[in-house]
Amino acid sequence: MISHFTSSIRPVAREVIRVTSFIENHNWEQSCISISVDSRTATCRIVVTNRVVNIGHSSIGNFASLSNPIERAGTTVQSVSAIVTIKLSLDQRKRKNRSKKHAEERTSEFSLTVDDTERRKPITQTSGTTHHLDQQPDVESNIEVNKTHRDKITWSSKRYIKLELFPHMLGSNPDRLPTSQELDECKNLIGGFKLFNYGKVVIHDKKDRSKIIAVMEFTPFEQLTPNDFANINYVTRFLHSAKQFVNAVGSELRSWGGKMFAIGWRKAMVGFQLIGLYRNKAAVDRSPQAYNSLMKKSERASSILGKLFRRLANVAFADNQEIMNDNSIPSIGQPDFGIPLGEDDCTPNLTFTTDGFFNPPHCDTEDLSEFAFGLFTPVDKNDWSLPDKVPISPTPGRAFVFPDYRCGIDLSKNNAVVKVVWRAKEVRHCTLFAHNPSAYNHLGMSLQINKKTAKTSHDIQSGAIFNRPAYKDKPKDKLYIGNVEHYTKGLL
Repeated sequence: MISHFTSSIRPVAREVIRVTSFIENHNWEQSCISISVDSRTATCRIVVTNRVVNIGHSSIGNFASLSNPIERAGTTVQSVSAIVTIKLSLDQRKRKNRSKKHAEERTSEFSLTVDDTERRKPITQTSGTTHHLDQQPDVESNIEVNKTHRDKITWSSKRYIKLELFPHMLGSNPDRLPTSQELDECKNLIGGFKLFNYGKVVIHDKKDRSKIIAVMEFTPFEQLTPNDFANINYVTRFLHSAKQFVNAVGSELRSWGGKMFAIGWRKAMVGFQLIGLYRNKAAVDRSPQAYNSLMKKSERASSILGKLFRRLANVAFADNQEIMNDNSIPSIGQPDFGIPLGEDDCTPNLTFTTDGFFNPPHCDTEDLSEFAFGLFTPVDKNDWSLPDKVPISPTPGRAFVFPDYRCGIDLSKNNAVVKVVWRAKEVRHCTLFAHNPSAYNHLGMSLQINKKTAKTSHDIQSGAIFNRPAYKDKPKDKLYIGNVEHYTKGLL
C-alpha cells in the first residue's frame, strides 16, 4: 500500500512507519491500533486502544494540547513526537497511581519501624526516577509527614543483588587488608551507588516493600537545637574520656584501619567472673576515681542516645528494650547488674570508631537485635567536641554503605550529625576507607544487643549459669559480677 503513495504524501508514510515501530518496540500489550491516511490533507489519523487507556473520544480532552486537529473518532497525530508524548504521559499516570497506592502501604510499613508517637497528618507526594547499577529504575518519592517540624521523608526502593566490594574476601585469605589497588577498585564501584546526604530517608527492599533496610536522618549543625547540640556534644566528650579506660578492638574481622572501642557490659573474660564491663585494667587501676567519676556520667550518655534512637525509630527502640527486659540485660548506663532499666535504656554496650576507621562488609550475625542504631559526626581531634563553626573541610570518599543494595550514607561533607537505624543483623554494611585532611576526626558509634551478652544475663537471672561447665565446679561465693565498684576498689 505504501508503495502506491504519491511522492506528496511519502513523508506521512514515513511517520506512520515510525509510529508503528515505536508502538511495537515499546510493548504496548493488549493494544488495538488503527492507522488511516488522508492523502488530500497529508495527515494521518491514529487510534490506539490500550489496556491502560483508550485514546479516543473519551480522552480527547486530556490530550487536546498535544496535537491538532482533534477528531471525534480519535486523535489525529501529525508526527511521531506526539505519540511519544502521549506514551510518556500514560507512563506518568501509571506511576502516579502506583505511587499513590504505595504511599499508603509505605506509611503503614513506616509506622511499624519509624517513630509514630506523634500524630500523622495528611500526606502529599511527588515522584522521581533514578537508576541503579543493575539498570533497574529506583523510584524515590518524597512523602511529607507533618510533625512539629514537618519532616520530609524520601523513600528509596533498592533491589538486592549481592556485590563484592572486595573480591579477595572470597579467596583463601579473606581477612587480609585490601591493597591500594583494591581500595581504588572499590572506590570505582561506589561511584555507581546512591549515597544520601540530606533530609530523612527510608530505604526499603524493592522486591519486599515491607522490608525496611535503613532509616537515616541528616541534621546540619546550624539546624541543631541548642539542647540537641549540647546533648550530642556531651556524648562525644564522654566517649573521648572513656577511650582511655578501654582497649581498642584489634580483630581484622572487625577493623581494617583506624580504631574501634567498646564500653558497657559484655560476657565474662576471666575465670570466676559471670559478667563484666569492658575495661583496660591497668588504666582503671592507675586512676580509679577518675574512672568512677566517668562511669557516673554514662547514665546520662545512655539516656541521650536512647532518646535519639526512639525519636528516629521508636518501634525498633521498643523491640530492643523488650529484649533487654526479657533477658535481664543491664544497660550501658548502669553500674551494676540487676538494676531496673530506665525509660531510655536500650543497649548493654556501645561501640565507637575513630581515626579513619574502615572495615570489611559484614552482617552482625552475633546480634540478637534485628536493628542497630548508629550516629556519625565530625568532632574536634583534640577533645571530640562538636564543631563550633561551619563549614569545615570535607573528607572525600567517606561513607557508610550497604553494598548489596548499592546505596548508603555520604559522610564526606562533614556538615551534619547523621543518625541511622539499619537492619544490621541481616544486611551487609561497612565503613569505607578515606584519607582525612581535615582538622576534625570522624566519630561513629552504634548500639546493638549481642547474643552472648543476652544469654549470659538471662542465665544469671535464672540461675542456669551455675550449671555451665565453666562454673558448676566452682564455689558460688567465689563467683562475682564485674561491676564498677569491684573495679574501682581494686577487688579484681
